[in-house]
Amino acid sequence: MSKKQIAFLVTVCVLAGWLFNLLAGRFLTAKLSTWPMLNRLQFLSPQAPIVINNKETVRVSDSGDVALAVAGIRSKTSTVVQVIAGSVQVLGNAINLTSNGDFVTGSATFPKSGGDVYVVLNDGITAKIILQKKDLATALVYFKTNLDNVPTANFGNSADLSPGDKLVLAQKSLQNFYNKAYLTSVNGAQKDVAGIIFDSDILKRGFTAELGDPRISGEVAVNAGGEIVGIYNGLWLVSSDVLKQSISLYLGGSEKILRPEFGFRYLYISSVENKLAGITSGILVKEVQNASAAHSAGLLAGDVIVKIGDRQTIGDVLLDEILQQYKAGDVVSFSIIRGKNSLNLNLTVGELK
Repeated sequence: MSKKQIAFLVTVCVLAGWLFNLLAGRFLTAKLSTWPMLNRLQFLSPQAPIVINNKETVRVSDSGDVALAVAGIRSKTSTVVQVIAGSVQVLGNAINLTSNGDFVTGSATFPKSGGDVYVVLNDGITAKIILQKKDLATALVYFKTNLDNVPTANFGNSADLSPGDKLVLAQKSLQNFYNKAYLTSVNGAQKDVAGIIFDSDILKRGFTAELGDPRISGEVAVNAGGEIVGIYNGLWLVSSDVLKQSISLYLGGSEKILRPEFGFRYLYISSVENKLAGITSGILVKEVQNASAAHSAGLLAGDVIVKIGDRQTIGDVLLDEILQQYKAGDVVSFSIIRGKNSLNLNLTVGELK
């Protein structure tokens, strides 16, 4: 074989080796090295970065968060039942408040008449309900039993919830004391009050969430940390911030829960509405109830309340928080705008009945 033939053969081999290294070492080997068996054995070592272009859909499950949240409150909520003619009927759920047998539920839980009513703890222990006390402003009912060593609930701050935050709505039954859990989310923050007509005597301040069906009185809303942030009273979801204030009144030891009565419905008028539409910022009175404290004081629909006592009505503190600081018999100054006139009205607070 001549020198030229040998040189040509060597050149062809070098080129062939270079091309094989380029194609196999950098591309083919990279693909083969992703195979699970070859990858574990490290049989191939690609010289190029491994790039996988397959499109995959990754789904993140919330089931772990839901399970933890429900497990956290399982022993801290109970079932209210009624025994009639030898049968047991579930009336609703309740939150365990104190270790010595105080509970709270929705007013829709209790029947007007019928047989004996009992509370059933998560471990199956039962006790007859011996005392009830209703909070008219929240449509909640507190009740007492002779139980001891009851696991008690933890409450979160509902004011900290933001739209999009996850919640679990948990129901309790007698079937193995299992909680039915429904995943939902916050769709309105607690201070998002624009366009909502409120009642001065009924405390509906709170976040909003899609409740869905079926609902049960005393059902609880739980945040991702396993804290209770609301309770369904059979009519609406009472936020934990309102609930905690109600609990403090119940535990105060009075014969009944006393709430102030004012007797008007209202709408918030923001500074933006004032700027764009020329409407006075404050609390727009939408309706005044006959024979109410507001009616006796001379408050009229269309009045704009700008100050109560020494507190401005538009600010960080919502109106119901201001009103609930007063008690029956207090005389409170209302500073209002009526048309183009500024007026001061003295309102004698009534008692909600």
